[in-house]
Order: sequence, then structure tokens, then C-alpha cells
Amino acid sequence: MRILLTLTFFSIFSFAFAEDRKSIQLLRTAEKMEIDGQLNELVWVQAEVATDFKQYSPIAGANSSQRTEVKISYDDQAIYIGATLFDSRDSITRTLSQRDDVGNADWFGVVFDSYNSGTIGFSFIVTSAGVQVDELHRVQDIDVNWNAVWQSAVVIYDDRWIAEIKIPFSALRFPKESEQTWGINFSRNIRRNREESYWNFYDPTGINLISQLGQLQGIKNVDSPVRLSFSPYVSGYIENNGATNHTSYTANGGMDLKYGLNESFTLDMTLIPDFGQVQFDNQVLNLSPFEVRYNERRQFFTEGTELFNKGGLFYSRRIGGEPLFLYDVYGDLDSNEIVESNPSATRLLNATKLSGRTKGGLGIGLFNAVSSNTYATILNTTTNESRQYLTNPLTNYNVLVLDQNLKNNSSVTLFNGSVMRSGHTYDANLTSGSYQLYSNEQKYQTYGQFNMSQLYFQDSADLGHFAIFGIEKASGQFLWNLQYDESSKNYNPNDLGYFFLTNQRNLNTYLAYNIYKPFWRLYNFWSSLTMTYSRNRVPEAFANFLMVAECGGTFRNFMTAGVWTHIEPVITYDFFEPRVPGRFYEYPRNARVGGFISTDYSKAFALDVNGAFFRFEDDGRYLADLTISPRMRFSDKFFMVLVAGASYSQNDEGAAVTNNFDIPFDGNDPIFAIRDQLTVENSISSTYIFNNKMGITFSLRHYWSKVDYDSFWRLDEAGKYQPTTYTGMTSDNVSLHNNSFNAFTIDMAYRWVFAPGSELSLVWKNSIFSFSEETEKNYFENVGTMVGIPATNSISLKVLLYIDYWTVRQKVGKK
Repeated sequence: MRILLTLTFFSIFSFAFAEDRKSIQLLRTAEKMEIDGQLNELVWVQAEVATDFKQYSPIAGANSSQRTEVKISYDDQAIYIGATLFDSRDSITRTLSQRDDVGNADWFGVVFDSYNSGTIGFSFIVTSAGVQVDELHRVQDIDVNWNAVWQSAVVIYDDRWIAEIKIPFSALRFPKESEQTWGINFSRNIRRNREESYWNFYDPTGINLISQLGQLQGIKNVDSPVRLSFSPYVSGYIENNGATNHTSYTANGGMDLKYGLNESFTLDMTLIPDFGQVQFDNQVLNLSPFEVRYNERRQFFTEGTELFNKGGLFYSRRIGGEPLFLYDVYGDLDSNEIVESNPSATRLLNATKLSGRTKGGLGIGLFNAVSSNTYATILNTTTNESRQYLTNPLTNYNVLVLDQNLKNNSSVTLFNGSVMRSGHTYDANLTSGSYQLYSNEQKYQTYGQFNMSQLYFQDSADLGHFAIFGIEKASGQFLWNLQYDESSKNYNPNDLGYFFLTNQRNLNTYLAYNIYKPFWRLYNFWSSLTMTYSRNRVPEAFANFLMVAECGGTFRNFMTAGVWTHIEPVITYDFFEPRVPGRFYEYPRNARVGGFISTDYSKAFALDVNGAFFRFEDDGRYLADLTISPRMRFSDKFFMVLVAGASYSQNDEGAAVTNNFDIPFDGNDPIFAIRDQLTVENSISSTYIFNNKMGITFSLRHYWSKVDYDSFWRLDEAGKYQPTTYTGMTSDNVSLHNNSFNAFTIDMAYRWVFAPGSELSLVWKNSIFSFSEETEKNYFENVGTMVGIPATNSISLKVLLYIDYWTVRQKVGKK
């Protein structure tokens, strides 16, 4: 997500939805509250009722099809919510799922804006099967990785189901005031109707949920508790490398610490972290000039990072990622030496983040992490002696973010990130200023951002910049955006971030029209048109003109479908594919069409289908892909998703990437090639959930891609193909380019949440990654060969214990 900055001509007034906000009074209780789903305490008789929910979808503004009654109370330790959701027992969908996944179940939720600012909301959801989900709502997105420790209970009756929730004040952040008013909203999902409704109407034409909350009044004399928790862990691994038949044993121990410095700021630390149970990345055969961007799966880097993600500048996979000189070791070998081991990731020693927001709306985020020296081991096959080669020096990562909230969800942000390395390599720094301003009704916004990157070498420094400015209509049925961005040739934020489309100027316009109320056979409809004009900066030249149009909607049988087209109506110029500064590849005119169908997920069987066809002006050049994904729910506990996809590119053109992933040259000209590429990807994902605290997940993925090079050409300075003597073959008539890549992975995990915040996990991981110059085999012949390749297997057991200081103190004090 990119949070941007700019100047605005819009006036800024009070909160736009204030006059329409519902209000509910909170009732203090002195009773001992049992979270059992019975609602038999006296306070549930006396508390005010929130009812009359309105639909967000499928019929925006209509009354909810079922009655809902919500009551709320509090004491010195927590907020309590009792929700009665009327419906017949046989109609309630209550499929079990993993924590933080509502699955295919009815659910009830509450969101708190404890600062009543319309900028951040703490969301708690419990499904009819008792599964907990928590999220952090922000102006631009929702952080689904945020986790809190809280209690809930669900009981299902013949004509209703009841959800009772206890949210400790230690799970929230709120101001230090004797009397407070918070933002609040209650929500309900009726799965069989695909119906989502809210107590305070959530208008889908608005910018987000947290700008449309009701008010919670009556919170008095509540002190923010000591927010201190420890999460120590121990783990053990047994790993067998099938290629060497070597088995290793590893034991680890460490701890996460979370400490509330005051009512607004929290310190998070991870000491000697263990990420060995994290799911495999979906590796691919990458022939592009850009690095593949992988998702962050490590919990410490996914939760509580909203400030650090401002501006889209922080790519946390850099930390503990690939060593800086991973491949340099292969150029330092003598004739009798081999690389015995070469770790593909650096070892993270510790990481710390401090974040929070002052009463005046100033958000402050500080992040620091340290990774250790990383070495490859080189073996002398003659003397049997080993030596080490430094592939990554001791590295320190730092991020500082200052984010000031303004009225109407507006903000101004300053970001600074640095990477400092020991020894004689280089250091990096990235500085950014941005702001985002909304009009008084949050209907319009203007935004912008200016970044400066600095790389510091021993004798020199490289400076670069990136800037973006835009204006848009952000809410309503008709939306539009006009945006300009540019980046300099030397802009390089990639020691801490991810950005490769440098040395360009882009002008972009976006038009969209959405219908949120039912018409004809549709519940809703969306459509958009995007046009982008791009120029290269140095040398100054036209680069690209692109038009993308799409439309789609949800039918009354809850099937969703959409179509799109992608057109480049003129010859364009790719300045990235040649991988030589100043060179470009003349890209032909082309048109692409595609679409998708997704049936009703609430059914026991659902189906997703995606397809596309790309046609180029060149004779015989095209790309086609198709993905089919059936979703099967065998019971309320067992669920499976299959994905089968294939793509085929004929007479594709691009830089002639060798099997060592470099580019050959004919003199000063890069070698290009015409090639065919077939990719097949299949996966199985399934879950078996025993109860809302225990389950098994299984994920299997096989990716296979082969590329056959047909002919080679020299790319001249005019971007045209010229004949070359390069053949792409060795003296033994072996191709330097034809390649077949397999990635086969299994992740299977048993997880048991044996206490709030505490869990035991047993994980099996299996992997095969192989390259081959053989491309004559079809898919099934390839699978037959692949299963004979020795695999790497790992079995690990990890126990994590959550210890909350406040809870322990309360229990000790009662004895």
C-alpha cells in the first residue's frame, strides 16, 4: 500500500458523519462476569440495547433480514459484549476454521475506535462455530495479521445464537482521560444470504468502515492497565537432506516481549527468533529483469506494522533475507574447491519495534533489527580443508516514522530508513515525506509523496529521488483519479524496500463507476478504465501507452464474474528488458482479454475459473493461461481447495537468460531470443479442524516451468534485431539456455491453542527444488523424473507460552 502526499485546495471541517451517528451508553458492572454464552448476569438485563441493523451488502441500506440485539458493559479490567443473533438453528452456518479465518460461518463483530478519530479501529469477530478473528482497521487498509488475546463463548439455541465476548483493556490503546467517548460499530454476517449488516449504517460508497462508526459513551475512570506480556518459546528440528543423506538436529529457544510504555505506546521485541515453521515461498522460474517479490509470513513483521508500512517503503523481507554477496563465492573458487554450504538467508539476531500515537494524533514508530555475519563454506577436495567466505556482513536496520493525523482522516508523514553494514561494503538511507488530505465529507482527496534514496560507498555516494502527486474523488458511485509520478535513474530504495521501475515519468488517469444496489439480475456492479502514458527520463523518450478496462458484478445467485481487457495500441519501448542502461526493446502492439467466474462459496462445492489470452502484432506470438480451482467442503470440519493452472507462451521475446541467470553479449549488444515457455502449477490446500482451538492444515504445491529457446538475435541501439553468430550452445552441443524448473513443497501443520495466546505446533515440511537442461519431456514424464529426486524433509515441534503480567498479578492478588 502506498500512502502519499500532496497539497490540497479542499477545506477541512468536522467529522462528516457525526450528525448521523448512533449512540449507545456503556453500563459499569461490579458483578463477576462468566464468559459462557449464557448472558445470565444482572447487567445483561439492565444494559441498553443496540438493534435495527442495516445491510452493507447485498442490498445496501436495507434492513437486516434477521433481528440482532447487542448489549455492552465494562468493569475495571475489560469490556463485555453480549450479542443475541436471532435465526433458526438449522439455518445458522457454523463451519469450523482456523483462527483469524471466518471460513464459511455466520459471525458477529465489534470494532472500537478508542481515540474517536476515524483513523484506527480494533476489530473483534467471533463466528457461530466459536472461532476468533481480530483485525486492525486503518484509513487505507485492514491489517488481518494483528492479534490480541481475548475471550469469547458461543451458544446456539433453536431460534438464536448468542456470542459473549470479553476484551481486556490491555488489548486496546486508549487515552488517559477520566471520561471518554469512543467510536463503535457492531456487525453481523448471515452466510447463507451473503448478508453483512451493521448497527451504525456502513455506506459502501464511503471511504472505509472506521469513518462511519457510532458512538460509545459512558466510559469513566478506567486506567490503562500494565500492558506487559512475555511469549517464550522452545523448538526442536530434525532435518534430513536427501541429496547428501545428512540428518541434522537443532534446538532453539527465544522470547517475544510486548510492553506498554504508557496508554499509547507499545514496545515489541523478539529475541533469537525462530521462523523455521513459516510456510515455503511460492518460487517460480523468473526470466524477468526484476526480483520476485514474496509475501511476508513471519508474524513479528506482519502484525503491528501499520506505521512502518506508511508510503509502501518498508519491505520487511530484506531483514533476514538473501545475503548481499550470495553468489560471489562461486567466483572465488580455486580449481580444486567446491561450495560445501551457502545459506540462502541471513540469521536475524533480534528485532525491536516501538509504536503508538499521542493524544494529539502524532504517530511515532521506531524499528531496529540486527542480522549476524553470514558465511559460505568452501571445501578443498584435495586437502579436505574448509574455509569460510563472508556473504553478508553484520547489518543493522533502522526505521523512524512520524505520522500526524489531521481532520477528516487526513495525515502528514515523515519516513526515514537506514541500513548500516560493518566492513567495507556500503550503507543506505531512504527519506520520504508524504501527506494525504481529504475534503470535509471525505469525498475528495489529494495526495503526494517525495522520496530520496542515498547509497554511501567508501569514495562516493549515489542519490536518487521518486515523487508522486495525485487528486481523486474517493467516495461515491462515480470515482476518478489523476496522478503523476517520476523517478530518477539512480533512485534505489531496495536495501530496505522494493522498487525497480526507475528512470521513468508516468501520467495516469482512472475512471470507475460502481452500483451498490440490486438491479436486473445483479446485486452489484463495478467498472473501471485506466490509461497510463509513460516516458523514459534519461535518455528522454516515449516508453509506453496502456489502456486497461474491466467490469464485473455479483449475480443474485451469488456468482461473481468479471471481464477485462489490456491494450497497448502503439509500439512501445521497454527500457528494462535489455538490462543495459539506455538500451530499449521495441515492444509490439498487443491486446489481451481475460475474465473470471467465482460461484457461491457458501455452498458445499464452489468453483473459480480464471482465463486470459494475449495476442501480439507479431505473427504466431501469443500467450494463453487458464486456472481452475474447485472448493469442496466435506463437512463443517473438513475443507479442501484444489488449484490447477497452466500457461503457454509461444514465440515470446526477451533477453536470452542463461541457466546461470546472466545475459550473453555480442560485442556491446545484448543477446535476445525467441522462446516458448510452458508453465503448469497445481496445488492442494486443506484443513481439518477438530474444534476452535485445534486443527491440521495441509498445503502441497507443484510448480513446473520449461523454456525452449528457438533463435538468437543481437539487439542493436535502435531496439531492433540484427543477426548474430551466437548459438546458445556449448562446445559439446548442450544448450546454455533451455531450462526446466521444478518446485515441489509440502507444508503440514498441527496446531493446538492450549491457552489464550499459547500454542503447540508440530510441522512437517518437504521440498524439492531442481533445475534441468532437459526440456523434451511432457508434464507427466517430468513428474515421473522429479519424484526420484531426493527431497529435504524437516519435522519440528514448537511450544509457545503466553504470559500476561496483569492476569498473573490479578490471580496472585486473589490468593
